[in-house]
Amino acid sequence: MRVIGYIFLVVLAGVFVMTGLNEVMGAEMMVQTFESFSYPKWTMYLLGAVELLSAVGLLIPRTRMVAAGVLTFILIGALGSHLIYGQYGAVALPAILLVANIVVLAIGMRKLEEEEVLEVIQA
Repeated sequence: MRVIGYIFLVVLAGVFVMTGLNEVMGAEMMVQTFESFSYPKWTMYLLGAVELLSAVGLLIPRTRMVAAGVLTFILIGALGSHLIYGQYGAVALPAILLVANIVVLAIGMRKLEEEEVLEVIQA
């Protein structure tokens, strides 16, 4: 089961590396998307950098929860933007990624709770 979890994390991180690189490199599709939202261009570069850092963070156990939390907020913003601006065809990917991040957070919280229980038992 652990192997499946790591594969899941690597795939999830890979998706964020791809989207982050597209934003940082100013891919035409990303530029058009951010312009259609009337967002300043610098926000695309900032979000791309944060996505890249968070993708790496997903792969490091100590930073996994923070990275998943940051990405969850980014995805909520992406979903909201696509819905507000009527880009309903673009909602699927952020929605799927949001669910995946929530799964990472839920599993992480469960592990934290297990560790806390073990600490209480050992005390």
